[in-house]
Amino acid sequence: MNSDYEDLLELAEFYILSQKYAEAIKALKKAQKINKLDPKLYYNFGITYEALNEKDKAINSFRQALSLDPQFKPAQEHLDKLVKE
Repeated sequence: MNSDYEDLLELAEFYILSQKYAEAIKALKKAQKINKLDPKLYYNFGITYEALNEKDKAINSFRQALSLDPQFKPAQEHLDKLVKE
């Protein structure tokens, strides 16, 4: 895997934990230009959009993660929770 991609993903996760969601989205969008096929990328988008109360974007992001990896349990759990709300 590309080390720039890994660094961007790690940076985005740091921003999410720090509740700096706009910065997280910027880092995730940069990472997306490098690798569009990592379910973890879309999971992190989903977590960020969920925190921003952008439910539709969060649902779409979790669905994208699951389309790449149907066994991605955390994405499925978040999707199930959002769909029930």
